[in-house]
Amino acid sequence: MSHHSSLSTKHVKKKSKQDLNDQPSNSLRNSSRPATTTALEPRRDLPLHKIPELLAKITGTLSSTLSSSDTKQSSSSSSSTSASIDRRAQIFERYAEGDLIPLDGLLRFCADLSLEPDSYEVLLFCYLCRAKQMYSLTKQEFLLGLKNLTNHFESLNDIRNSLISYDPSNEENQFYLWTYHYGLIDGQRCLTTANAISLWRLFYLKNVKKPLILDRWLTYLEQETKNVIPKTITCDTWTIFPQFAKFIQTNGYEAYDDSEAWPCLFDDFVEYQVEQEKLLQNSISTNPSDSNRF
Repeated sequence: MSHHSSLSTKHVKKKSKQDLNDQPSNSLRNSSRPATTTALEPRRDLPLHKIPELLAKITGTLSSTLSSSDTKQSSSSSSSTSASIDRRAQIFERYAEGDLIPLDGLLRFCADLSLEPDSYEVLLFCYLCRAKQMYSLTKQEFLLGLKNLTNHFESLNDIRNSLISYDPSNEENQFYLWTYHYGLIDGQRCLTTANAISLWRLFYLKNVKKPLILDRWLTYLEQETKNVIPKTITCDTWTIFPQFAKFIQTNGYEAYDDSEAWPCLFDDFVEYQVEQEKLLQNSISTNPSDSNRF
């Protein structure tokens, strides 16, 4: 009996010691856990293996929403562009015969814009169209002209106002050279002097700075002094005129050298102007206002 009691006592002590040995380990494990462990636990109502599927759905929804938004913006921009093209085409059809606006249609277009056919604004519009022939516009030219003029218009009055306010100074050289070729009619290789005079006067009418010698130059061509004025103006003469005018304005007629490679028509003009200056010098004493050298 006592032997059985001794075994039981040993067993209880051994068990108690084992529990005491295990306790620090448990305490250490408990102390190593962060205080906020419960806050990081996943939702109990969503199995872990479902999270990737949920994220995929969210990503897909966002992607679909963004794509839908981009499509709507693109569609809106495309619709606006399409409307502008349709409006330009409708205006063309109003004045066209087939794929061309002939002289009659062009005159009606000018009348609806309240512009004279020989006005600066009409010349400018034809330049914006890059028209290749006077008195007519192809469909491609007309639509290009409206596109170059303005991206948005609601009426013919908007077109008129855009033409009046348009500043071609950044493309002055192209506009000037185009004007010569635009004036050629029925396969001509050179402008008639009469047409050249009209186009010079028209080109320098408004937004392009007029050379100081322009009026004397055009008067000289119109007077046919000494019957030396040719019936046509070559492209070379037309092209070099702005450079010639600038040279005279800066240096005067006396500095002009006819041995240099100037067109012959400039030589004759300078000779005539030098003669006129001599006459003016003789009259300065009686009328000082005549001393304007240009």
